[in-house]
Amino acid sequence: MFEVIIASIGYAGGVVADKLVLSKYRVPVKRFIPLIFVWLSIVTAVFLSRWGHIDYELMKTTRYIILFVTMIAVACTWNVLYSEGIQKEDLHEFELIMLLSPLATIMLATIFLPAERDWGIFVPGVIASSALIATRFRKHHVTIGRTAWRTILAMLLISIESIIIKELLAVMSPVALYFVRTATIAIVFVILYRPKLFALPGMAYALTIVSAIFGVVQMVLKFYGFQNLGVTETMMILVLGPFLVYGASAIIMKEKIFKRDIFAALVVVLCILYVEFWR
Repeated sequence: MFEVIIASIGYAGGVVADKLVLSKYRVPVKRFIPLIFVWLSIVTAVFLSRWGHIDYELMKTTRYIILFVTMIAVACTWNVLYSEGIQKEDLHEFELIMLLSPLATIMLATIFLPAERDWGIFVPGVIASSALIATRFRKHHVTIGRTAWRTILAMLLISIESIIIKELLAVMSPVALYFVRTATIAIVFVILYRPKLFALPGMAYALTIVSAIFGVVQMVLKFYGFQNLGVTETMMILVLGPFLVYGASAIIMKEKIFKRDIFAALVVVLCILYVEFWR
């Protein structure tokens, strides 16, 4: 459970870094995506010698080859939509849409992964996700324009990819899967966009590396959660992440915390405690 909480912190840090690079420094999406995936694969490669295991015999079967190719196609698509969304939308509107991802993933896992059909996890997962969504949508609103629809599609594709990743973890360790995934996507985008990878302001380049570090922390630990806890339980715990961010913003930025936020955070914590200790 602890690694999944760390993953949620990594997600928050990555979103902020991405927003700064794409919006404040106005780095083009076609330059940002190849660069971020190059760095993601480089950072992940550091851990390959110790944790990078692949069952090559199973990986060569038709089923897993199809799953891998599908994962790459889905990941390439949602990363373009995600980057365009975070660049063009206000951060709070972007985050409102992305907060739907845990709930969508839990629903898909229940439908497509028989091992995930545990009502003792599914119901608390839905309650925790709904509590988070309710507090945010009461405070803000989303204008459903063209960019928002693209972000919604990105959110759905992220959820679909999570189901594929769970299947592929049967033949690859989380570190190996994330390295092969990021390296393959980096190659695809470098060939597709032919970007000038070093034509960035110094601070934007540094933030890209920071984002890559946060990304590796978030995704590899999330993959371990999928492998050890299951998709539904992992996504439920990840719901805690935004509340950690809201709490930190109250302490650091002196932002006001509403009673409904405290109530929703308690609901999420109780759901996690129920699944981890009382179920």
